[in-house]
Amino acid sequence: MNAITKQEAGFSYIDVMIAMAILMVGVMALVGAITNGMNLTTRSSVALSAKQVASSSMESIFTSRDLDIFQWPAIGNIGDAGVPGAIFVAGPQPIYPTFGKDGVVGTVDDGWGPDGIAGNADDGVATVEFQREIKITALIDPDRPTAPISLRQIDVIIYYNLGYSTVRRKEQFTSYIASYRDSDGS
Repeated sequence: MNAITKQEAGFSYIDVMIAMAILMVGVMALVGAITNGMNLTTRSSVALSAKQVASSSMESIFTSRDLDIFQWPAIGNIGDAGVPGAIFVAGPQPIYPTFGKDGVVGTVDDGWGPDGIAGNADDGVATVEFQREIKITALIDPDRPTAPISLRQIDVIIYYNLGYSTVRRKEQFTSYIASYRDSDGS
């Protein structure tokens, strides 16, 4: 038998174990990065959906004004003493797949079926992922504090949770709406 010289010797058991430990650290870091990437993708998708719902809600409010579905005095939150004919429900509300008979989101008839009557079989079911809050605030002109309100701030806030998380997240759109008609309605 020939004796094995030092130059012909292979890796020792300790060398292999150290190499495997280094490899495992790298693999675990890679698994962690992939997991974080997947979580970020899920969060981004839900946040994008919430932004789209907020954008759609804002567009519906402007469309109701532009198409004369509701006049300027109706653009406010129900219960606001400064806007007695307000149509938009205050506080976080469920989001329904239908907008009700008036075709405007955030009003009392959201979720009512095509017949426009609440509490029967054709009513919609609220989505569980999101809640919407529409806040409408009258902005008083500091140069003319007694003048009629002609500008309002609209905040559309979409609340949502990610998966089983108890942390409530939100996406918010803010815009301004003006009474662009003259006093004679033209």
